[in-house]
Amino acid sequence: MVQRRPRIMRRLPDFIRCVPTDGIELALLPRPKAPVMTLTLLWQGGALTDPTGLGGAAALTAELLAKGTRASDAVTLASRIEALGAELDTWAGRESLGLSLTGPGQVFDRLWPIVREILWTPRFDRREFQKTRLRAIESIRAAKDGDPRSLLPLYADGWIYGTAHPCGHPIMGDERSLAAIPARLLKETWQRHRIGARTLVSVVGDFDPRQVEAELRSLLVDSAPVARRIPPAPVLATAPVPARGILIDRPGASQGYFWIGGLGTDREHVDWVGLELVHAALGGRFNSLINRRLRVERGLTYGAHSGYTLPGFRGLSYLTSYTPTETTGAAIEASLEVLGEAHEKGFPVADLEAARRYLTGQEVFRYETSGQLAHWLRTVLLYGRDVEEWEHYPERLNAVTTSQAKRILNEVFPAPKACQLVVIGDAERLLPRLTGFGEWVRYPIASCGFGPPEGSGIRIR
Repeated sequence: MVQRRPRIMRRLPDFIRCVPTDGIELALLPRPKAPVMTLTLLWQGGALTDPTGLGGAAALTAELLAKGTRASDAVTLASRIEALGAELDTWAGRESLGLSLTGPGQVFDRLWPIVREILWTPRFDRREFQKTRLRAIESIRAAKDGDPRSLLPLYADGWIYGTAHPCGHPIMGDERSLAAIPARLLKETWQRHRIGARTLVSVVGDFDPRQVEAELRSLLVDSAPVARRIPPAPVLATAPVPARGILIDRPGASQGYFWIGGLGTDREHVDWVGLELVHAALGGRFNSLINRRLRVERGLTYGAHSGYTLPGFRGLSYLTSYTPTETTGAAIEASLEVLGEAHEKGFPVADLEAARRYLTGQEVFRYETSGQLAHWLRTVLLYGRDVEEWEHYPERLNAVTTSQAKRILNEVFPAPKACQLVVIGDAERLLPRLTGFGEWVRYPIASCGFGPPEGSGIRIR
């Protein structure tokens, strides 16, 4: 049925939502005369379902989906899609595995057979698997030799959740886990997602809803009933991690890269609009509190940022930046000062209003293209949210008071003394500047993975 809602401040397009069978949900959003059509299929599961010690299985599976079918090898499949002016994208996230196809609406009737081939007869060629796995391993090694900023979230996940926890290993895996993945596991992973996982589909563009629904029913609904399920949320340890922080030793590094944060909240227990406002004021803008203190007032960095993850389980809240080795300790101390002041006093009214104006201006760009609308729809489906959450965004944003913003910060961001620290840099030069922050675990960046197994690593006081 078409979901129609009362007139409110900002209207998002109506879409058709249907459930052709248990465990499959469709969201169809026709946009007459839209030149581009986007199909997105999402299977609930993703990296959380990777077997222990085989992190990266879902990510490799997703990548191999685009590397050929029984009828077409990788090059032929890519050529068939490109010849229609379309693009195929596959990915694995922490909680899902996905596929999207974007192209001109008038050629989509010729793309449906290709989608069917990918879903039902993927090739999973052994040589493509070996090349893809090797490239993934080499990419990790190159990242460790390159700009460490992209590695901070990976080491933070391993440090906060634990490297053995489903949330603690990288989505793409690490050098050791990727090397251990057998080729057969990809087929097993795909079968587990395609047949057994909750499946969410969104289509946006100029199309006939009845025709597209019929195509999707034919594509996804098996003749025999299939039990599809939502993977259980991972259980998080409540015991604190054993030391204040982890120091990733990169000998010769001229700068210190740091991450400050800890466990935050999930989508069920927070006003995510208020959370966006809090982080925009704290570190989500060029002139935010953390940027002013570190960049403008102290001259310690070119930029700093605050952010959060908000999955279906308890995510993380954090501050991050980088600075010369000599000023790393001072930059961490200044970051903790800003966080402590916000915890104790809340946000200055001028900063909160500036963040509110910034988010109001940026929010209008979220729903412009078919791809953006498809992304929004899959978020609605994946987390079971009400559309009015987004339609009331301007009202909800304006309704957040300074006292509410302070309360949200205290609920979702650990106080300075409870924050965990992740630092990448030259350990010998950094240690004298970090000892005042507590006990550390030292771990070489050249070691496999993104943190030591629990209980290992060199402890430093």
